[in-house]
Amino acid sequence: MTLFELQQESYRRADTALKGSWPPERAMKTAELDAFLDERRYCVLATTTARNRPQARPVAFTVFGDAIWCATVEGGRLRNLRRTPWVSVVIAEGEGDEHRAVVADGPVVLFDDPPTGLLDAWERRFGSRADWAVAWLELRPERLFSYTRA
Repeated sequence: MTLFELQQESYRRADTALKGSWPPERAMKTAELDAFLDERRYCVLATTTARNRPQARPVAFTVFGDAIWCATVEGGRLRNLRRTPWVSVVIAEGEGDEHRAVVADGPVVLFDDPPTGLLDAWERRFGSRADWAVAWLELRPERLFSYTRA
């Protein structure tokens, strides 16, 4: 399922309150969603600490296949994900009526080594390989919503 198809399914399952905050008529269409995710280089990734508190930090990401991928070093984020492999991400730009955003939530799978092609895609996107990464996280969201300018 593509991220756009997931968004459509997410809106079908969404309740009235969520649709009030993230109106379906303001959701990004396929081309805009793909372009937005390609243009943005960083997201805010939220995990859960051992004390059940949220921990949100900006991290680099790339879309590879139909998943959102992040590289990580050893530290609190990786400990959080090993314990509770679930994240929320926010990718946003702009202010007021000019803002656009994507939010996605779901389980992550941790990999010691990236799948074939991901390091090359990362290097094309960021200009360097993420040889420093001790783990890679793959987010295949269970839900995704977007918001675009009027």
